[in-house]
Amino acid sequence: MDPKDSGVSSGWGGVRTTRQFVEKFPDNSGGLAIGSNEGGTVGFPKVYVPGSFQGWDVTDTDNSLSSPNSDKIYEGHRYFPDANTGLLFSRIPDFALAMGDRDGDGTLEMGMDTIYVQDPGFYFIQVNLNDNTYLIEKRDWGVIGDATPGGWDNDTDMTYDPELDALTVELDLVPGNMKFRANDDWTVNLGDDEGNAILTQDGADINLTEGGAAEITLFLDKPDYTFEVALKSFDNRGIFFIEGQTLDITDLTLFEEGYAITKYKNISSDGIPGSDTDFPDTDFPMFRLGDFYLMAAEAILRSGGNTNLAVDYYNAVVQRAFQGGTKGNITAGELNLDLILDERARELYWECHRRTDLVRFGKFSQTDYLWAWKGGVMEGVSVDPKFDIYPIPSSDIGANPNLEQNPGY
Repeated sequence: MDPKDSGVSSGWGGVRTTRQFVEKFPDNSGGLAIGSNEGGTVGFPKVYVPGSFQGWDVTDTDNSLSSPNSDKIYEGHRYFPDANTGLLFSRIPDFALAMGDRDGDGTLEMGMDTIYVQDPGFYFIQVNLNDNTYLIEKRDWGVIGDATPGGWDNDTDMTYDPELDALTVELDLVPGNMKFRANDDWTVNLGDDEGNAILTQDGADINLTEGGAAEITLFLDKPDYTFEVALKSFDNRGIFFIEGQTLDITDLTLFEEGYAITKYKNISSDGIPGSDTDFPDTDFPMFRLGDFYLMAAEAILRSGGNTNLAVDYYNAVVQRAFQGGTKGNITAGELNLDLILDERARELYWECHRRTDLVRFGKFSQTDYLWAWKGGVMEGVSVDPKFDIYPIPSSDIGANPNLEQNPGY
Protein backbone atom coordinates (compact mmCIF):
# COMPACT_ATOMS: atom_id res chain seq x y z
CA MET A 1 0.00 0.00 0.00
CA ASP A 2 1.37 3.39 -1.01
CA PRO A 3 0.92 5.79 1.95
CA LYS A 4 0.49 8.68 -0.48
CA ASP A 5 -2.77 7.10 -1.64
CA SER A 6 -4.10 7.73 1.86
CA GLY A 7 -2.61 11.20 2.19
CA VAL A 8 -0.01 10.26 4.79
CA SER A 9 3.77 10.43 4.70
CA SER A 10 4.70 6.94 5.80
CA GLY A 11 3.40 3.68 7.15
CA TRP A 12 0.11 2.08 6.26
CA GLY A 13 -3.00 4.15 5.76
CA GLY A 14 -4.98 1.37 7.41
CA VAL A 15 -4.82 -1.50 9.89
CA ARG A 16 -5.36 -5.18 9.27
CA THR A 17 -8.50 -7.05 10.14
CA THR A 18 -9.64 -10.66 10.46
CA ARG A 19 -11.44 -13.03 8.14
CA GLN A 20 -14.46 -12.98 10.47
CA PHE A 21 -14.94 -9.25 9.97
CA VAL A 22 -14.41 -9.32 6.21
CA GLU A 23 -17.01 -12.06 5.85
CA LYS A 24 -19.67 -9.88 7.48
CA PHE A 25 -19.86 -8.00 4.19
CA PRO A 26 -21.87 -9.64 1.39
CA ASP A 27 -20.07 -11.06 -1.62
CA ASN A 28 -21.32 -8.47 -4.06
CA SER A 29 -19.44 -9.77 -7.10
CA GLY A 30 -19.16 -6.18 -8.22
CA GLY A 31 -22.93 -5.89 -7.98
CA LEU A 32 -23.40 -8.11 -11.06
CA ALA A 33 -27.09 -9.04 -11.33
CA ILE A 34 -26.83 -10.73 -14.75
CA GLY A 35 -23.47 -11.74 -16.21
CA SER A 36 -22.65 -11.85 -19.91
CA ASN A 37 -22.40 -15.16 -21.80
CA GLU A 38 -20.06 -15.59 -24.75
CA GLY A 39 -22.08 -18.58 -25.91
CA GLY A 40 -20.82 -20.19 -29.11
CA THR A 41 -19.17 -17.05 -30.50
CA VAL A 42 -15.67 -18.51 -30.67
CA GLY A 43 -16.70 -21.56 -32.70
CA PHE A 44 -18.95 -19.90 -35.29
CA PRO A 45 -17.75 -19.44 -38.90
CA LYS A 46 -16.42 -15.93 -39.54
CA VAL A 47 -16.15 -13.24 -42.18
CA TYR A 48 -13.68 -10.42 -41.59
CA VAL A 49 -14.35 -6.67 -41.93
CA PRO A 50 -11.16 -4.66 -42.51
CA GLY A 51 -11.78 -0.95 -42.89
CA SER A 52 -10.66 2.60 -42.23
CA PHE A 53 -12.36 2.48 -38.81
CA GLN A 54 -9.68 0.03 -37.60
CA GLY A 55 -6.70 0.93 -39.74
CA TRP A 56 -7.40 -1.58 -42.54
CA ASP A 57 -5.92 -4.38 -40.44
CA VAL A 58 -7.21 -7.52 -42.16
CA THR A 59 -5.22 -9.70 -39.73
CA ASP A 60 -7.36 -8.56 -36.79
CA THR A 61 -9.38 -11.76 -36.43
CA ASP A 62 -11.52 -10.33 -33.64
CA ASN A 63 -12.89 -7.81 -36.14
CA SER A 64 -15.31 -10.26 -37.69
CA LEU A 65 -18.93 -11.21 -38.29
CA SER A 66 -20.33 -14.60 -37.22
CA SER A 67 -22.68 -17.15 -38.72
CA PRO A 68 -24.43 -18.72 -35.69
CA ASN A 69 -26.37 -21.15 -37.90
CA SER A 70 -23.38 -21.99 -40.14
CA ASP A 71 -25.57 -21.10 -43.14
CA LYS A 72 -23.19 -18.65 -44.85
CA ILE A 73 -25.15 -15.71 -43.44
CA TYR A 74 -22.85 -13.64 -41.23
CA GLU A 75 -23.79 -10.72 -39.04
CA GLY A 76 -22.63 -8.35 -36.35
CA HIS A 77 -22.40 -4.68 -35.46
CA ARG A 78 -19.69 -2.07 -35.90
CA TYR A 79 -19.27 1.48 -34.69
CA PHE A 80 -17.95 3.97 -37.23
CA PRO A 81 -16.72 7.18 -35.57
CA ASP A 82 -16.14 9.08 -38.82
CA ALA A 83 -18.10 9.96 -41.93
CA ASN A 84 -17.39 8.08 -45.17
CA THR A 85 -15.96 5.02 -43.48
CA GLY A 86 -14.49 2.57 -45.97
CA LEU A 87 -14.60 -1.21 -45.54
CA LEU A 88 -14.30 -4.55 -47.29
CA PHE A 89 -15.25 -8.14 -46.47
CA SER A 90 -12.99 -11.20 -46.62
CA ARG A 91 -13.47 -14.91 -46.04
CA ILE A 92 -9.98 -15.14 -44.57
CA PRO A 93 -7.80 -12.66 -42.61
CA ASP A 94 -6.02 -11.67 -45.82
CA PHE A 95 -6.84 -9.30 -48.69
CA ALA A 96 -6.33 -12.15 -51.18
CA LEU A 97 -10.03 -13.03 -50.90
CA ALA A 98 -11.33 -9.52 -50.27
CA MET A 99 -14.79 -8.60 -51.52
CA GLY A 100 -16.15 -5.15 -52.33
CA ASP A 101 -19.04 -3.57 -54.19
CA ARG A 102 -18.01 -2.43 -57.66
CA ASP A 103 -21.37 -0.96 -58.67
CA GLY A 104 -22.70 0.12 -55.26
CA ASP A 105 -25.79 -2.06 -55.72
CA GLY A 106 -25.46 -4.20 -52.59
CA THR A 107 -23.85 -7.11 -54.43
CA LEU A 108 -20.35 -8.30 -53.53
CA GLU A 109 -17.62 -8.99 -56.06
CA MET A 110 -14.08 -10.20 -55.58
CA GLY A 111 -11.63 -7.31 -55.45
CA MET A 112 -10.70 -4.16 -53.58
CA ASP A 113 -13.71 -2.00 -54.50
CA THR A 114 -14.23 -0.22 -51.19
CA ILE A 115 -17.69 0.04 -49.65
CA TYR A 116 -18.36 3.44 -48.05
CA VAL A 117 -20.69 4.24 -45.15
CA GLN A 118 -21.63 7.90 -45.31
CA ASP A 119 -22.59 8.75 -41.72
CA PRO A 120 -20.89 7.91 -38.42
CA GLY A 121 -22.78 5.73 -35.96
CA PHE A 122 -23.51 2.19 -34.80
CA TYR A 123 -24.36 -0.19 -37.65
CA PHE A 124 -25.80 -3.66 -38.14
CA ILE A 125 -23.92 -5.52 -40.88
CA GLN A 126 -25.06 -8.73 -42.60
CA VAL A 127 -23.21 -10.62 -45.32
CA ASN A 128 -24.98 -13.41 -47.25
CA LEU A 129 -22.47 -15.53 -49.14
CA ASN A 130 -25.26 -17.68 -50.60
CA ASP A 131 -26.09 -14.88 -53.03
CA ASN A 132 -23.16 -12.51 -52.32
CA THR A 133 -25.29 -9.68 -50.95
CA TYR A 134 -24.83 -7.48 -47.92
CA LEU A 135 -26.77 -5.08 -45.71
CA ILE A 136 -25.44 -2.17 -43.64
CA GLU A 137 -28.11 -0.52 -41.48
CA LYS A 138 -27.72 2.14 -38.80
CA ARG A 139 -29.26 1.11 -35.50
CA ASP A 140 -29.66 3.18 -32.36
CA TRP A 141 -30.27 0.85 -29.45
CA GLY A 142 -32.11 1.35 -26.20
CA VAL A 143 -33.65 -0.56 -23.30
CA ILE A 144 -37.37 -0.67 -22.70
CA GLY A 145 -39.70 -2.31 -20.20
CA ASP A 146 -41.44 -1.84 -16.87
CA ALA A 147 -38.08 -2.33 -15.13
CA THR A 148 -36.75 0.82 -16.83
CA PRO A 149 -37.59 4.52 -16.28
CA GLY A 150 -39.54 4.78 -19.56
CA GLY A 151 -41.70 1.71 -18.98
CA TRP A 152 -42.95 -0.06 -22.10
CA ASP A 153 -43.66 3.25 -23.85
CA ASN A 154 -40.26 4.95 -24.13
CA ASP A 155 -36.79 3.59 -24.76
CA THR A 156 -33.81 4.63 -22.64
CA ASP A 157 -31.04 5.21 -25.19
CA MET A 158 -27.68 3.48 -25.00
CA THR A 159 -24.31 4.94 -26.07
CA TYR A 160 -21.22 3.31 -27.53
CA ASP A 161 -18.22 2.72 -25.25
CA PRO A 162 -15.06 2.29 -27.36
CA GLU A 163 -13.10 0.71 -24.52
CA LEU A 164 -15.67 -2.06 -24.13
CA ASP A 165 -16.66 -2.15 -27.81
CA ALA A 166 -20.20 -2.28 -26.49
CA LEU A 167 -23.27 -0.16 -25.81
CA THR A 168 -23.89 1.03 -22.26
CA VAL A 169 -26.44 2.96 -20.23
CA GLU A 170 -26.67 3.98 -16.59
CA LEU A 171 -30.17 4.12 -15.14
CA ASP A 172 -32.35 3.34 -12.15
CA LEU A 173 -34.05 -0.05 -12.40
CA VAL A 174 -36.97 -1.56 -10.51
CA PRO A 175 -37.90 -5.25 -10.33
CA GLY A 176 -39.67 -6.14 -13.55
CA ASN A 177 -39.01 -6.95 -17.20
CA MET A 178 -37.01 -5.36 -20.01
CA LYS A 179 -35.81 -5.90 -23.57
CA PHE A 180 -33.46 -4.28 -26.04
CA ARG A 181 -34.75 -2.73 -29.25
CA ALA A 182 -33.38 -0.71 -32.15
CA ASN A 183 -34.52 2.61 -33.56
CA ASP A 184 -37.43 2.97 -31.10
CA ASP A 185 -39.33 0.27 -32.95
CA TRP A 186 -40.28 -3.36 -32.33
CA THR A 187 -39.13 -4.54 -35.77
CA VAL A 188 -35.71 -5.31 -34.31
CA ASN A 189 -35.76 -6.34 -30.67
CA LEU A 190 -33.73 -8.72 -28.54
CA GLY A 191 -34.81 -10.84 -25.59
CA ASP A 192 -33.56 -13.84 -23.65
CA ASP A 193 -35.49 -17.07 -24.22
CA GLU A 194 -33.35 -19.34 -22.06
CA GLY A 195 -32.51 -16.96 -19.21
CA ASN A 196 -28.81 -17.44 -19.98
CA ALA A 197 -27.95 -13.89 -21.15
CA ILE A 198 -27.84 -14.94 -24.82
CA LEU A 199 -30.06 -12.64 -26.87
CA THR A 200 -32.24 -13.56 -29.84
CA GLN A 201 -34.61 -11.67 -32.11
CA ASP A 202 -38.11 -11.49 -30.54
CA GLY A 203 -36.78 -13.32 -27.49
CA ALA A 204 -38.57 -13.42 -24.16
CA ASP A 205 -38.64 -10.53 -21.72
CA ILE A 206 -35.61 -10.29 -19.46
CA ASN A 207 -36.68 -10.54 -15.83
CA LEU A 208 -34.94 -8.46 -13.18
CA THR A 209 -35.59 -9.43 -9.58
CA GLU A 210 -33.62 -6.55 -8.06
CA GLY A 211 -33.74 -2.81 -8.54
CA GLY A 212 -31.49 0.16 -7.93
CA ALA A 213 -28.90 2.22 -9.76
CA ALA A 214 -27.40 0.06 -12.50
CA GLU A 215 -25.26 -0.05 -15.63
CA ILE A 216 -26.43 -2.20 -18.53
CA THR A 217 -23.91 -3.29 -21.16
CA LEU A 218 -24.97 -4.71 -24.54
CA PHE A 219 -22.41 -6.72 -26.53
CA LEU A 220 -23.40 -6.81 -30.22
CA ASP A 221 -20.10 -7.01 -32.11
CA LYS A 222 -20.96 -10.52 -33.29
CA PRO A 223 -23.33 -13.38 -32.31
CA ASP A 224 -23.94 -14.78 -29.83
CA TYR A 225 -25.21 -11.40 -28.68
CA THR A 226 -25.15 -10.98 -24.92
CA PHE A 227 -25.49 -8.43 -22.14
CA GLU A 228 -24.87 -7.81 -18.47
CA VAL A 229 -26.61 -5.86 -15.73
CA ALA A 230 -24.35 -4.49 -13.00
CA LEU A 231 -26.16 -3.06 -10.00
CA LYS A 232 -24.44 -0.12 -8.42
CA SER A 233 -26.62 -0.54 -5.35
CA PHE A 234 -24.41 -2.93 -3.41
CA ASP A 235 -22.87 -2.55 0.02
CA ASN A 236 -19.96 -0.18 -0.48
CA ARG A 237 -18.71 -0.17 3.11
CA GLY A 238 -16.26 -3.07 2.85
CA ILE A 239 -13.29 -0.81 2.14
CA PHE A 240 -10.21 -3.03 2.18
CA PHE A 241 -6.77 -3.10 0.62
CA ILE A 242 -6.27 -6.69 -0.53
CA GLU A 243 -3.50 -6.59 -3.16
CA GLY A 244 -0.67 -8.79 -1.92
CA GLN A 245 -2.56 -9.55 1.30
CA THR A 246 -3.80 -12.89 2.62
CA LEU A 247 -7.25 -13.10 4.17
CA ASP A 248 -6.08 -15.07 7.20
CA ILE A 249 -3.54 -13.88 9.76
CA THR A 250 -1.22 -16.64 10.97
CA ASP A 251 1.60 -14.37 12.11
CA LEU A 252 0.78 -11.02 13.71
CA THR A 253 4.20 -9.62 12.78
CA LEU A 254 3.66 -9.99 9.02
CA PHE A 255 1.94 -6.99 7.46
CA GLU A 256 1.14 -9.05 4.36
CA GLU A 257 -1.34 -11.13 6.36
CA GLY A 258 -4.86 -9.83 6.82
CA TYR A 259 -6.79 -7.31 4.73
CA ALA A 260 -6.01 -3.67 5.49
CA ILE A 261 -8.85 -1.30 6.37
CA THR A 262 -8.85 1.90 4.33
CA LYS A 263 -12.06 3.45 5.59
CA TYR A 264 -10.49 6.85 6.20
CA LYS A 265 -8.02 8.87 4.17
CA ASN A 266 -6.27 12.17 4.74
CA ILE A 267 -7.64 13.29 1.39
CA SER A 268 -10.70 15.44 0.68
CA SER A 269 -13.60 14.39 -1.54
CA ASP A 270 -11.98 16.56 -4.24
CA GLY A 271 -8.77 14.51 -4.07
CA ILE A 272 -6.77 17.18 -2.21
CA PRO A 273 -4.37 15.86 0.50
CA GLY A 274 -4.65 17.20 4.04
CA SER A 275 -2.54 20.12 5.23
CA ASP A 276 -0.11 17.82 7.06
CA THR A 277 0.74 14.27 6.03
CA ASP A 278 1.97 13.44 9.56
CA PHE A 279 -1.12 14.76 11.38
CA PRO A 280 -4.29 13.97 9.39
CA ASP A 281 -7.12 16.49 9.05
CA THR A 282 -9.74 13.74 8.88
CA ASP A 283 -12.76 14.44 11.08
CA PHE A 284 -13.69 11.75 13.59
CA PRO A 285 -17.44 10.97 13.73
CA MET A 286 -18.75 11.27 17.29
CA PHE A 287 -22.49 11.28 16.56
CA ARG A 288 -23.94 9.68 13.46
CA LEU A 289 -27.50 9.32 12.24
CA GLY A 290 -26.77 5.71 11.27
CA ASP A 291 -25.80 4.98 14.88
CA PHE A 292 -29.03 6.57 16.14
CA TYR A 293 -31.14 4.49 13.74
CA LEU A 294 -29.46 1.26 14.83
CA MET A 295 -29.70 2.17 18.53
CA ALA A 296 -33.40 2.87 18.04
CA ALA A 297 -33.94 -0.45 16.24
CA GLU A 298 -32.12 -2.28 19.03
CA ALA A 299 -34.07 -0.50 21.79
CA ILE A 300 -37.39 -1.24 20.10
CA LEU A 301 -36.51 -4.90 19.65
CA ARG A 302 -35.31 -5.32 23.24
CA SER A 303 -38.38 -3.57 24.68
CA GLY A 304 -40.97 -5.36 22.55
CA GLY A 305 -41.95 -2.23 20.64
CA ASN A 306 -43.13 -1.73 17.07
CA THR A 307 -41.03 -4.17 15.04
CA ASN A 308 -42.01 -2.58 11.73
CA LEU A 309 -40.60 0.73 12.95
CA ALA A 310 -37.38 -1.01 13.97
CA VAL A 311 -37.14 -2.54 10.49
CA ASP A 312 -37.63 0.89 8.92
CA TYR A 313 -34.74 2.28 10.97
CA TYR A 314 -32.53 -0.70 10.08
CA ASN A 315 -33.37 -0.50 6.38
CA ALA A 316 -32.70 3.24 6.31
CA VAL A 317 -29.08 2.52 7.22
CA VAL A 318 -28.80 -0.35 4.75
CA GLN A 319 -30.33 1.58 1.85
CA ARG A 320 -27.81 4.37 2.30
CA ALA A 321 -25.01 1.79 2.28
CA PHE A 322 -26.49 0.23 -0.87
CA GLN A 323 -26.60 3.67 -2.52
CA GLY A 324 -30.36 3.87 -2.46
CA GLY A 325 -30.99 0.27 -3.51
CA THR A 326 -33.16 -2.19 -1.60
CA LYS A 327 -31.04 -5.30 -2.11
CA GLY A 328 -29.93 -5.36 1.53
CA ASN A 329 -33.37 -4.68 3.03
CA ILE A 330 -34.88 -7.07 5.55
CA THR A 331 -38.39 -7.91 6.75
CA ALA A 332 -39.82 -7.92 10.26
CA GLY A 333 -39.46 -11.70 10.39
CA GLU A 334 -35.73 -11.45 9.74
CA LEU A 335 -34.86 -8.79 12.30
CA ASN A 336 -33.03 -10.00 15.42
CA LEU A 337 -30.31 -8.79 17.76
CA ASP A 338 -27.54 -10.73 16.01
CA LEU A 339 -28.45 -9.01 12.75
CA ILE A 340 -28.30 -5.60 14.42
CA LEU A 341 -24.91 -6.42 15.94
CA ASP A 342 -23.55 -7.39 12.52
CA GLU A 343 -24.98 -4.24 10.95
CA ARG A 344 -23.32 -2.13 13.64
CA ALA A 345 -20.04 -3.82 12.70
CA ARG A 346 -20.49 -2.95 9.03
CA GLU A 347 -21.69 0.59 9.63
CA LEU A 348 -19.55 1.72 12.56
CA TYR A 349 -16.22 -0.09 12.31
CA TRP A 350 -13.15 1.99 13.18
CA GLU A 351 -15.37 4.38 15.13
CA CYS A 352 -14.72 2.99 18.65
CA HIS A 353 -18.05 1.18 19.08
CA ARG A 354 -17.24 -2.48 18.64
CA ARG A 355 -15.96 -3.47 22.08
CA THR A 356 -18.85 -1.77 23.87
CA ASP A 357 -21.32 -3.34 21.44
CA LEU A 358 -19.93 -6.83 22.01
CA VAL A 359 -20.17 -6.42 25.79
CA ARG A 360 -23.75 -5.15 25.57
CA PHE A 361 -24.81 -8.02 23.29
CA GLY A 362 -23.10 -10.63 25.51
CA LYS A 363 -20.58 -11.57 22.80
CA PHE A 364 -17.35 -10.37 24.40
CA SER A 365 -16.67 -12.84 27.24
CA GLN A 366 -17.85 -16.34 28.21
CA THR A 367 -19.16 -16.94 24.71
CA ASP A 368 -18.52 -19.01 21.60
CA TYR A 369 -18.56 -15.80 19.55
CA LEU A 370 -14.94 -15.98 18.37
CA TRP A 371 -12.64 -14.31 15.89
CA ALA A 372 -8.99 -14.83 14.97
CA TRP A 373 -6.59 -13.85 17.75
CA LYS A 374 -9.33 -13.24 20.30
CA GLY A 375 -7.71 -14.04 23.64
CA GLY A 376 -4.27 -13.99 22.00
CA VAL A 377 -4.79 -17.31 20.18
CA MET A 378 -4.89 -17.62 16.39
CA GLU A 379 -8.08 -19.71 16.43
CA GLY A 380 -9.67 -17.39 19.01
CA VAL A 381 -10.84 -18.35 22.51
CA SER A 382 -13.38 -17.05 24.97
CA VAL A 383 -12.08 -14.61 27.59
CA ASP A 384 -12.64 -14.05 31.30
CA PRO A 385 -15.73 -11.91 32.11
CA LYS A 386 -13.52 -9.54 34.10
CA PHE A 387 -12.49 -8.09 30.73
CA ASP A 388 -16.00 -6.73 30.20
CA ILE A 389 -14.81 -3.74 32.25
CA TYR A 390 -11.37 -2.18 32.50
CA PRO A 391 -9.26 -2.06 35.67
CA ILE A 392 -9.06 1.19 37.59
CA PRO A 393 -5.57 2.65 37.04
CA SER A 394 -3.26 2.13 40.03
CA SER A 395 -2.47 5.84 40.00
CA ASP A 396 -6.16 6.61 40.62
CA ILE A 397 -6.38 4.13 43.49
CA GLY A 398 -3.19 5.55 44.99
CA ALA A 399 -4.66 9.04 44.83
CA ASN A 400 -8.00 7.94 46.33
CA PRO A 401 -7.80 5.02 48.81
CA ASN A 402 -11.62 4.87 48.92
CA LEU A 403 -11.70 3.42 45.40
CA GLU A 404 -12.04 -0.36 45.12
CA GLN A 405 -10.43 -2.16 42.20
CA ASN A 406 -12.85 -3.77 39.75
CA PRO A 407 -13.38 -7.54 40.24
CA GLY A 408 -10.69 -9.83 38.89
CA TYR A 409 -7.86 -7.30 38.81
